[in-house]
Amino acid sequence: MKTVLQITLAFLLAFLIATAIVVLLGFGLVAAAASGSERTVERGSILTVDLSEAVSERGGEANPMALLQGAMVSTVPAYELASALRHAAQDDRVKGVLLHGGLSGSMSALAAARDALAEVRAAKKPVFAYYASMDEKAIWFASAADETWMEPLDVVIFDGFSADIPYFGDMLKKYGIEVQVTRVGKYKSAVEPFLLGRMSAENKEQMEAILADVQSTMYGEIASAKGLDVAKLQAVSREKGWLTPDQAIELGIVTKAAPFGDMLARLKEVAGVGAKKDVPQVALQDYARAVWKNGKKGDGIQVIVAEGEIVDGESSEGIGGDDLARRLRAAREDEHVKAVVMRVDSPGGSATASDVIRSEVLALKAAGKPVVVSMGRLAASGGYWISANADAIVAQPETLTGSIGVFGMLPNIEKLAEEHGLRAETVRTSPLSGFQSIWHRKDDAQLARVQALVDRIYDRFLGLVAEGRGMTRERVHEIAQGRVWSGMRGKELGLVDEIGDLDRAIAIAREKARLGADAPVRYERRDQKLLDEILEELIANEREPLTRALVGDDGRKLGALSEALAVFEHARRLAGTSGVVARLPFDFDVR
Repeated sequence: MKTVLQITLAFLLAFLIATAIVVLLGFGLVAAAASGSERTVERGSILTVDLSEAVSERGGEANPMALLQGAMVSTVPAYELASALRHAAQDDRVKGVLLHGGLSGSMSALAAARDALAEVRAAKKPVFAYYASMDEKAIWFASAADETWMEPLDVVIFDGFSADIPYFGDMLKKYGIEVQVTRVGKYKSAVEPFLLGRMSAENKEQMEAILADVQSTMYGEIASAKGLDVAKLQAVSREKGWLTPDQAIELGIVTKAAPFGDMLARLKEVAGVGAKKDVPQVALQDYARAVWKNGKKGDGIQVIVAEGEIVDGESSEGIGGDDLARRLRAAREDEHVKAVVMRVDSPGGSATASDVIRSEVLALKAAGKPVVVSMGRLAASGGYWISANADAIVAQPETLTGSIGVFGMLPNIEKLAEEHGLRAETVRTSPLSGFQSIWHRKDDAQLARVQALVDRIYDRFLGLVAEGRGMTRERVHEIAQGRVWSGMRGKELGLVDEIGDLDRAIAIAREKARLGADAPVRYERRDQKLLDEILEELIANEREPLTRALVGDDGRKLGALSEALAVFEHARRLAGTSGVVARLPFDFDVR
């Protein structure tokens, strides 16, 4: 019999050989894609926009296993997708655009692509939207199209917005787990789900205000695009909620209800092909990679994306304090960078890492290079910490910002352990040692030390915001205390300078640096690994969007399990944090 080691080695060798073969066979594909990718776009093509995978600010690296399974992996940053749509408006090979499939990502990340569709329509190229069932976000995105079609038997869910925030307090008590906390601010509710079984009045107040602002923004943009009354849309969400295709057509948010085959026939007319021929098509993600051109050399603006949770050191998934600081420092030392736009989409995280990043923002300003912050979906707590001292802050209406507060969490399982006959004996050299241990409840002296640290960092937070925003500390404290605000309210309170998108932030940076209209704008990129590119080429034909629409997509997503894992991961990060955290009060999903 073969030993486990022999089997493992044989499997590893087979894998390496298979990988080598794929690489050797794929070099030609990659070379062709790199050298002649623009030629892959046929004349008369329909640009298909399927954003089933979440659109993010920075994009990400493809997962090789997901690619091998034929998954649609959107690794292209939001600004590249928008740039590709603007390019398509002037590209003679592209005859029209189809929005369909899925739509995932925040309003802030999708807004640039939605705005770019206006340029496609201005170029007299038709934009169609075809979705099965739709909700407010799909209607909002599709409102940028000339026509919105839907399946005859599906529905439009137009029932307003809600947010789910899980509360663990009662469950933790049931199992004998205690969470001791230190915090500042009556709205700093990050720890609330670990202490209570229900939402506090303060948290409910801020959540209702945030949802009202999100709804106001989205309904307002739908109404503007479709020539409707916002009050009528709000009444529909309160009184009907779900609309049949006929009701949606009557309301004016849907153009037609018909099978997808009818849409295909319409697209063939636009593309100028016969009824028996396939529709020439190109997926937006592939088109974006083919036509993307970063800014030219010379004096210009550097866009740096800060997306994810802020952590100490380096991070491949979120914002590593040292990593982002190094990127900002490189921009400061680059003589051709005359201004920096930092696109922030972060709930915050480590206060220490946030201050490391802020120091580099101040160094850029001291070097005479303006820094403009463009806020995406989130720029809260630590996300605001790294933004507060910029020369200008631009937020989108639905941005969640503020959350100027600090907290610490100290969980322990002392009661749970004792109930099961388990005890940890502790030996100390000081009565204050061991405050990070999960085996014992922290005493008053230990809690006092942590609270003093929290108070000191909160005081520093108030000071840097007061300095950066030109406010008194007392005024900052009034609007701080951990409260979360929308971008619109942030503008009214002075936390934000303007409401606008990334393009507006770039325009402000251009003005402040006194750069001409032709000065280049350069973006960071996370380039794919060679094997990922090869795998994408190998399966490209298997994931053509219109083909999938006809034969179906049998990929199964474990939605409920994914949500549960996300909740667990959030709890693990907070409960496992040592030290003090400046983070958004909670993770929640707006629906």
